[in-house]
Amino acid sequence: MQERLQKIISASGLMSRRAAEECIKVGRVSVNGVPRLACRVVPEDGDEIVLPPAAGGRILTETLDPPAVPTGETGCAAAIDLGTTTTALRLYDLATGHALATCADWTALAPYGADVITRIQYTIDHQDGLTRLSSLLRQQLKALLTRALSQAGRQPAELKRTVTAGNTVMQSLLTGVSVRPLAAAPFCPETFFRQSSGLTLLDAPLYCVPCAAGFVGGDITAGLLASGLARRAGHFLFLDIGTNGEMALGGMDGFTCCAVAAGPAFEGAGIACGMLGVDGAVSRVRYSDAFKMNVIGGGEAVGLCGSGLIDLTALLLRLGVIDEGGRLLPPEDAPEAFRRYLTRDENGCGVFHLTDRVYLTAADVRALQLAKAAVAAGVQILLAQQGLTLSALDGLYLSGGFGMYLDPASAAAIGMLPRLPAAKLHSVGNAALSGAAQLALRGDMSAADGIVNRLTYLELSGRPDFADAFAENIPLRPMQWR
Repeated sequence: MQERLQKIISASGLMSRRAAEECIKVGRVSVNGVPRLACRVVPEDGDEIVLPPAAGGRILTETLDPPAVPTGETGCAAAIDLGTTTTALRLYDLATGHALATCADWTALAPYGADVITRIQYTIDHQDGLTRLSSLLRQQLKALLTRALSQAGRQPAELKRTVTAGNTVMQSLLTGVSVRPLAAAPFCPETFFRQSSGLTLLDAPLYCVPCAAGFVGGDITAGLLASGLARRAGHFLFLDIGTNGEMALGGMDGFTCCAVAAGPAFEGAGIACGMLGVDGAVSRVRYSDAFKMNVIGGGEAVGLCGSGLIDLTALLLRLGVIDEGGRLLPPEDAPEAFRRYLTRDENGCGVFHLTDRVYLTAADVRALQLAKAAVAAGVQILLAQQGLTLSALDGLYLSGGFGMYLDPASAAAIGMLPRLPAAKLHSVGNAALSGAAQLALRGDMSAADGIVNRLTYLELSGRPDFADAFAENIPLRPMQWR
């Protein structure tokens, strides 16, 4: 019996039906070498279906390790960054405070959607969905803990506690808490993880870092702890940008936080040659007589990750290949020096070819405009809420893998981030992992509770000023402030 393409893929067990639909829609599934964009396609017997390759490459574990201060305890403790895409774990010796082992892996939930919204929907559509996803996450964490203990030459009985920092959805899925309330306004979770989870991993208590809101999670709380911003006087902007852009503005007197739906462009989804920040991804682009690029892993360029997309767009804007409105010029309208890099698409818009394999389309530029406008609008609303101007910022802190590769100058040129002096720009690596480590070593969550108690959540959906700021920030120009 003939079946539609997405049903064939989901039946293989390699990914969920919804995940298959997403991959098809963005052109990541081909039939007989031809990308197919419609889920209703019915392959014939003998047709070859090629799925997107499994994620590979290095996972960000670089972080600000807490001071190696003896705790007076024996045994060890584990810190976990429970990300949407990746999971990173670090094991610490409680007697010395030193790190013993680090392990990381791609999330076990990838077959059930690349983003948390898809995973939420999976639990709604399937009676056993929540149980299945929760079980998969716990199995993966147990395996990572076992691996780390083995690397360190320790026994499972020596593990005293594990602390996880993740967004609200991932922590809810891990602990088996329903995520259905996060599918619709007012997006209020069933728990903010102020209490012990009551769960164990390898018979050791499992703690989750408390969250501020449905889409401002424990990863932000942990990041603010790790960065030390909660103890500093001034006005600091902390950003963790992905499909969901989480941000907090403040200092020792408290923070105002919010989340924006930036969309998947920063993680490469929906971009013609987009990909995650893994081996083969172009992370930086520059021009001096010729286009030069940095490729993660140092091999052949395969596609563009979020930072590479921003870099290339900012560069082409400066070179006059893209105009302020976001139009990617066709060859005849572009500066003569760059016409050889350009072709036309079926709509007459330009297509810029960085290499034979890696290119940028007009649709890619538009997707980036919408994503960066959401981030910029969130920043402006936070500043307005506190009565601040861009120049009043004492520092901008970028967390996560995206922040590691992002060139703040390129982000400022397209109007995604404020233009600030280099001395005010900081990349803090995997701050969620670092904050979780501090809590795991201390053995209590009071420091995290203290931060959450001083976080004021600002809901942006439905606000006219956010809609206005979003529209104003769509053009590719430095962030404007009235």
